[in-house]
Amino acid sequence: MLTPETIAWSISGAVLAGASAVALAWLLRAAGWKYSWIVAGLCMGLFFGPLCCGKAFPDFYNTFFDGCGDARKDVLRSLRTREAVEVAAAATKTSPAESDLVVLDAGQRSAEIQLQESRNNFDHGALWVTAFLAATVTLVRSPLSGRVHWWRGGGLAIGVWTVLIPIASVLLIAQIETGEVVTTWSLVSAATIAFGAALPAGRERWTTMGLLQNDSQSLDAARGTAGIISLVVACVAAWGLDFDSAAAWLLPWGTMLAAWGLRDHHNSFLQKCAGPATSAAVAIALTRVDMPKEFHIAPTLGLYFAGEDLRWVAAATGFALTLAVPWMRSLRVSLAISSAPLPQAALASTALLIGVLPVWMGISILTAAAATEVLSPMRKMTAKHLDQLIHAKPD
Repeated sequence: MLTPETIAWSISGAVLAGASAVALAWLLRAAGWKYSWIVAGLCMGLFFGPLCCGKAFPDFYNTFFDGCGDARKDVLRSLRTREAVEVAAAATKTSPAESDLVVLDAGQRSAEIQLQESRNNFDHGALWVTAFLAATVTLVRSPLSGRVHWWRGGGLAIGVWTVLIPIASVLLIAQIETGEVVTTWSLVSAATIAFGAALPAGRERWTTMGLLQNDSQSLDAARGTAGIISLVVACVAAWGLDFDSAAAWLLPWGTMLAAWGLRDHHNSFLQKCAGPATSAAVAIALTRVDMPKEFHIAPTLGLYFAGEDLRWVAAATGFALTLAVPWMRSLRVSLAISSAPLPQAALASTALLIGVLPVWMGISILTAAAATEVLSPMRKMTAKHLDQLIHAKPD
């Protein structure tokens, strides 16, 4: 049952994990590691999760991050009772009575249902904290920020290229791992990976606009289209959720859409909140899962390439085919709209707490987003190399 006390403990644990993650991220940045927001969230989520805090300080973990220790004990007790009956039957070389097995199965199912209800009730407060943090990130990093006319200048076709290949890759991963293709959780994953990149800032924006020249409006149109398509996929996925879960899932997408038409202020306080909010959201979500146990290397690598390299190549293909932009220039300008690790991590964290994502998929998306952020300096090196190639050989 959802009570004010339950919500208070849940929110307190979320604040503790989130604040710790932000503090660690600031320490890492002070030490020279600039791209560390998601990594800090992963580290603190692991520390406060069942692997570390859950084993070293079980009462503390149950109070702030689990909240369903009694229900979990009931499930374990029902399992042991069933095992004891089977062992006794094997020792006497008899078969358990069918009626006894029916009672035991019913008791186990009841305990599992109670555990899930306790889990959902306790996570309610932390879920909405995470959803609001994710909403902050998607507002700041919205691909629709600024006065975007996403249907103009060939941007519609380029945006479709940018998101459809990554979406197809996510659905392929779902097929390989589970045998299922289009499910609620696969659509949630696809929408998260397809989330469009934010407005390129400063020198990067002027560089890309200079390379596109008369077609410069297509860059903003393409990122806006990517945002609209990912929003549509997210809304379709929301049909498979109950009312409260759908509201928490759609909240960040609503703030992404609300950024449409807003002026962009890169030095504002809100802009500086995106990293800390992401770090906190990731830490809160991972306190509920056993990360090493659920980590799968193959889908993680697949999601990394789907959310980074494939997005980049797909966007470049769109520029080359739609506007006949030379390939090197297409690759260069596509760098600006093909990377969105912070909102991807924030959205995956929200989906994990809702319970709509399989734990292995949520962890894979978060790990892939962390790798994308950590490897951000390589994007700058790639951009510099492409600039040299473009200027060394006239188109």
